[in-house]
Amino acid sequence: MARSITRTHGVKLNPLFIGSPSGERYHVQVPIEWDVRYNPMHYAEVANIPLLSSHLSQFATNPPIPKLQLVCDLLSPGWEIIVRNPTGVTVQDVLEAIYETLRGLLRTDEWEGMSLKQRSRIEDVHRARCTASSDPEYTRLAGVRRVDCLLSTTMFAGLTSLVRRREQWQVVLTLSRDFRPRAYY
Repeated sequence: MARSITRTHGVKLNPLFIGSPSGERYHVQVPIEWDVRYNPMHYAEVANIPLLSSHLSQFATNPPIPKLQLVCDLLSPGWEIIVRNPTGVTVQDVLEAIYETLRGLLRTDEWEGMSLKQRSRIEDVHRARCTASSDPEYTRLAGVRRVDCLLSTTMFAGLTSLVRRREQWQVVLTLSRDFRPRAYY
C-alpha cells in the first residue's frame, strides 16, 4: 500500500509516482520502474509490463493542473524541468520532460565549472555509455549528456512534496541507484 498521498490545496499526485517502503533503508519502490537513461516510452514498466497508454494518459495530479515544475538536488540549477499541458499534465508529459531534460548535452561552461574529480567520474560513465551503444563512435562524438553527470543514480524513484510556491506547482523528483534484484548467469 502506498504511503499517504501528499495533499496541498486539495491537489494530490498520481499514485504511479508515489512510492511505498521496500524494507531498504534508502529505497522506496514506486509503481513505475524506469532507468532515466532510456526512453520511458520503450523502457519504463509497471508491474514488469511496459507502460500502457492507460498509464501514460492519466493525469499527473488530481485535479489536473496545466504546469508542474520538477526539482531535484542532483540536477544542476540550470536544468529546469517544467512540464506543461493546457488540458492537464499527464504521466507521459512528466516522464518525457525528465528524459528530454537529462538527455540534453552538457554545455562547455557546465563542464568547466566541475572539479577534475567530477569530470573524471563523468568521463568514465560517458565511456561506458559509448561502449554499450549500438554505434559507439557516434555516441562518443555526440558528447557528454546531462544524464552522464548522474553517475549511477539513474533510477526513477518517484515524485514527492507537491507544494505551491510563487504561483507555481512544484514537486521533488527523486532518483536512486538500481536496487532491483539481478539474475546472474
